[in-house]
Amino acid sequence: MSEPAANTRAEEAPVRKKHSPARLVSYIAFLIFAAIVIYAFAVVGVTPFKVPTGSMIPTLLPGDFLFSMPQDTYHRGDLIVLEDPLTPGGYLVKRIAGVGGDTVSAENGYLAINGKYASEPYLREPMMYEMPPRTVPEGEIFVLGDNRNESDDASRWLIDPETGNAVETQQTGTDLVDGKTWKRTVPLETVVGKVVYIYLPFDRMGPVASYPLTNVDGD
Repeated sequence: MSEPAANTRAEEAPVRKKHSPARLVSYIAFLIFAAIVIYAFAVVGVTPFKVPTGSMIPTLLPGDFLFSMPQDTYHRGDLIVLEDPLTPGGYLVKRIAGVGGDTVSAENGYLAINGKYASEPYLREPMMYEMPPRTVPEGEIFVLGDNRNESDDASRWLIDPETGNAVETQQTGTDLVDGKTWKRTVPLETVVGKVVYIYLPFDRMGPVASYPLTNVDGD
């Protein structure tokens, strides 16, 4: 009986598909984007934040999604995300109205810095309350909302300087609690970062500019 003929045809090696130039470019772009995102969040400290209330109308709206970024120095007029002194674990977005050494007050519907009128074109409406002059300690800041009359901010909280515990108040004219003087400023360490960008909703997407807040003397 004859032997069957041997299969002399060599098996073909699998052919590796070559990626198109467009696909390679998309892969590279994705890797670069991923590296930038990782660097921004893990190294730079960029933090996402959702605006919870209308305290910053008209500058920021409820539901805006923001990116904040830590800064070496913070200035008057900066929009910042900070820890909520009234709610442990909570966060707020406010505007810095005073830094260490400033004397801040409110009278006749406007903010005064170091005894002089300070223009605030971003406000929703004039302030409907008054505050006596208060000097901001070094290493602390005084923050207010742009929707000044509907904002839980330094005008509506008092903080125990010894414990850091805070209480809400409607009294803007006094810092006394049971005969003890409390404060309205917060430490710089409680600042998460400066608001730099709105990323949602899409129709409001874009960089967020701070306002160089000074009094009429440029101070």
